[in-house]
Amino acid sequence: MKFRNLFLIFVGINSLFLGGCVATRDDISILKTQISVLNKTLQSVQANQAASDQQIQDLSVQLTEANDNLKDFNYKLDQVSSKLDNITSSISEKETSTYKSSPTELYSEAKKQFDNKNYAAAAEGFNLYIKSAPNGANIEDAYFYLAKSNFELKDYQTAAINAATLIDKYPSSKLTAQGRLVYAQSILPLNKKDEATMYLKSVVQDFKDTDFAKEAKDLLKKLQ
Repeated sequence: MKFRNLFLIFVGINSLFLGGCVATRDDISILKTQISVLNKTLQSVQANQAASDQQIQDLSVQLTEANDNLKDFNYKLDQVSSKLDNITSSISEKETSTYKSSPTELYSEAKKQFDNKNYAAAAEGFNLYIKSAPNGANIEDAYFYLAKSNFELKDYQTAAINAATLIDKYPSSKLTAQGRLVYAQSILPLNKKDEATMYLKSVVQDFKDTDFAKEAKDLLKKLQ
């Protein structure tokens, strides 16, 4: 019965490697515990006069293999840790490089991505610009194009938030009409038809004889 238990322990140790899984610290802890059990059992068997020399030799081989596997575990874990360090370092260098760009460069690149309909990259760029230059010369445009990028990505909640920021924070902005249009369009998918209608009507009323008023009227007709 004792040797059957040892056999099961050894099978469990080897299964950690034959399964092809990446080593974890929990695996190593389990393996160390099983090695400790093998050591104690080996000592017990050696003390038992009835145990055969072959049985003792088999246990010694198993213990040696288990120790070798533990070394292999540690080696693999070191490799994984090294790769993670390299990835973290690479990400850090990329972020540092990004923030070294001037606000003007950040905005220009984001606008370029927007014009090319790369809305995810554009949104990331406008976000970086807003963080690096909250009072920058292009801050109103950045909020507007960020909201438009969010809308194109179907992230309507975020689009509405950024459009609302533009409207509320910069009430005299030249982009107020566009901001209200984007806000109204963004909240329609959020089941806010009444509020969207109110904003569209405000564009028609406050910006008469403009393309924005015409666009608002067209949207209102669709909502009827």
